[in-house]
Amino acid sequence: MSANANMLILAREARGLTQRELAEKLAVKQGTISKMEAGLLPPSNETIGRYSEALRFPADFFCQTDHVFGFNATVFFHRKRQALPDRTLRRLHACMNLARMRISRLLRSASISCEQGFRTLETAEYEGPEEIAKLVRSMWMIPSGPIKSVTEVIENAGGIVVRLDFGTRQIDAISEWVPGHPPIFIVNSNTDVTGDRLRLTLAHELAHILMHRFPDPEMEHEANQFAAEFLMPRRMVKASLYSLNLAKLAQLKRIWKVSMAALVQRAYDLRTITETQRRYLFMNFSKRGYRTREPVETDVAIEQPETLKVLINAHVNELGFSSRELMQMLFFVDECEFQSEFLRGGALRLVG
Repeated sequence: MSANANMLILAREARGLTQRELAEKLAVKQGTISKMEAGLLPPSNETIGRYSEALRFPADFFCQTDHVFGFNATVFFHRKRQALPDRTLRRLHACMNLARMRISRLLRSASISCEQGFRTLETAEYEGPEEIAKLVRSMWMIPSGPIKSVTEVIENAGGIVVRLDFGTRQIDAISEWVPGHPPIFIVNSNTDVTGDRLRLTLAHELAHILMHRFPDPEMEHEANQFAAEFLMPRRMVKASLYSLNLAKLAQLKRIWKVSMAALVQRAYDLRTITETQRRYLFMNFSKRGYRTREPVETDVAIEQPETLKVLINAHVNELGFSSRELMQMLFFVDECEFQSEFLRGGALRLVG
């Protein structure tokens, strides 16, 4: 089988390399890399072997025919804090393509069951993102009050959450929902991403997956509105958002599992505090360094995904796959990478 030019690009971008950097590793001209990625120069078996060694993918990976969604394709959404270099975003988009490829192979022999699945909810058909958030809580039969685990809610509905260290604090998550595949949410496992931010990020990404099939100037604002109502429903939280101070905010954070800053913003949006009170509280946050890092004693536990573990367990315990066979199927050549990046640091230790 001949090499697929899209897989050459995917492997390179997954490792965060430019064409020039890869050319230096392979001791070839950049023009050679460019022509192979354009499909104009079929790589030899020897070249594929060198690609495999340099980029740490098995040789047969480069012959796969999966559809690869290109950089900035509209299927991708991401929650970021500021402008990111193209190289970083390209690497993360490559990671999403890889995650979809790997998950699709796991789902060929094992399935995930869900009573309430995902469906597209057009904002034009409802009064706004808040109404959609209420509808989703109802459709997914989420109990009244704080959501115990946003990750569990998403996975119970048929989505798959993957934790991966992005190597940067500038982006919190990337998500996609490609027809024929489950919705996938890759969240940043960087230690600087706190549990409350993770929950808000997942709710924000969930809004995009459900409401935004195409980019829209209002999509980020709408995602924030959805996330606020999803995590802090107006009729359940409003009464507790009067007479706020730091001690009360810390107590409410433990209950609702969102940041103190998010609670202040929600209170302002629901008109339980004035703009002056909002500024005063945020000023106090700044004095104490809470805008960067809220008190450790108020930290919310990091939610852990389970679906990938279930799928891996099914292959090991029911289908008899060994570690090497799984690695081969999922395009890993390095067992340490397999354990740390796909199984999250030994959540499941495989042998054989």
